[in-house]
Amino acid sequence: MDWLPPSFQDLLRPEGQLFDAGDGNMRQATGCGILCCTGSARSAKTSLSLAMMDTVMRCTDRPLCFVGWPDVCMDALPDHWKQPGRLYNPQNIEKLLEIKRPAVVLLDDTAVLLNSRDAMTSGAKLMSRLAGVLSHIGGGLTVILTTQSMAGIDLSLLRFTQLAVAVRRMSPMALWSERDSWAPRIRAAQHDLADAAEDQGWRDVYFSLMDDMVCAAWFPDWLSRETDLERADKLSRPFRYMDNAKLKELILKPPARGRKRKDEEDEEHEPVEV
Repeated sequence: MDWLPPSFQDLLRPEGQLFDAGDGNMRQATGCGILCCTGSARSAKTSLSLAMMDTVMRCTDRPLCFVGWPDVCMDALPDHWKQPGRLYNPQNIEKLLEIKRPAVVLLDDTAVLLNSRDAMTSGAKLMSRLAGVLSHIGGGLTVILTTQSMAGIDLSLLRFTQLAVAVRRMSPMALWSERDSWAPRIRAAQHDLADAAEDQGWRDVYFSLMDDMVCAAWFPDWLSRETDLERADKLSRPFRYMDNAKLKELILKPPARGRKRKDEEDEEHEPVEV
């Protein structure tokens, strides 16, 4: 796992495992928390997350959990992942409460699963509460969130637990709308990535905010588009292969029921002329 920066190793290694903290000193891994991977569309956020999970699969005994992934995408995962008791595919966030082992969980494209505008839906409320007790569920969960902007993640998910952030390429528009608390550091990261990247889409590098460093991105052969284009597409764009009814359920959520505005109440009770 040495290709990962210290803040990532701290969350992805099993609790208590020793690792080099980057200053020559060894420290024990926390083994739970939230790892955010943020970047614009097609910046290889999901691919980077899968590369991290591949390292977890090869170097630890932690199980991997994919929330809501279609069966066709789960089938596309490499054979060496398909070990008894190592892969889980719950269809909703509530099922995370049933995990009995310290898993690494992928919530791909948090903007769909936990959009801040749906903050009163049951799933988002559950995740807000879950963030404070990640160390208790299954003995400690590490949740990887992919998002196109940190503004798309409810702040409560980031306040109550250990955090690491990977920054990928971001469009200027996304930077303009980024949260004030994150914007300066993410803008600075874009300049560092531009200087270090050799790939046109900057997919060969990412920036670790907590470690303040540019990191080389590593991708296993089975995730390469040159090796298997169909598999790479299924794994990097799982929502493309989701059942249409399920996709509509996620995207076309009814608005949360809330208190009506005063003017709406007045309209309902306005006398009607006959």
